[in-house]
Amino acid sequence: MSETALSILIWLHVIGVAVWLGGQIITAAAVIPTLRAAGDREFWLSALEGFTRRFGRIGIAAMVIIVVTGGAMIDPRLDQAENFGASIYDARWGIIFVTKMGLWAAMIAVIGLHQFVFGPRQLELARQAAAAGAAGDSAELVRVRRLTIMLSVVGLLLTLLVAGAGAFLGNHNFSMNAV
Repeated sequence: MSETALSILIWLHVIGVAVWLGGQIITAAAVIPTLRAAGDREFWLSALEGFTRRFGRIGIAAMVIIVVTGGAMIDPRLDQAENFGASIYDARWGIIFVTKMGLWAAMIAVIGLHQFVFGPRQLELARQAAAAGAAGDSAELVRVRRLTIMLSVVGLLLTLLVAGAGAFLGNHNFSMNAV
């Protein structure tokens, strides 16, 4: 692969990561608190549902770009890492890469649980409470809300660790050295 093609893949990969990570940070730090402060529970639930549906599509598109570009960059790097011995684990690159992929899989699992299981359940319970005109939240809603917050925090931390592993992979003066 030419250095130009590899540079374009890296550029697209970084853009995908920026969208993925930036979206998580903006959602947690700005969107959710702003919507909750709106006061009208029906309004902020509807706005949150619309936002998460739209951002979900953007996030999936960003992840597709990340996976496709990352996959395309593996082969040239495997060739370089294998110059250190019979196994990719003879270079730091192999160890970092496997660690990154494990963290990535955990990140996808955690974010998937949030996005497709517990987030929708939280919205459903909050809508039920709003429709019933409940003065307080049910114990189930409080439990699910805490779980979604925990999943969000863990998902963000895993995302940051995956990005950090990517930075170490990209530093070939470090990663392309023998263990």
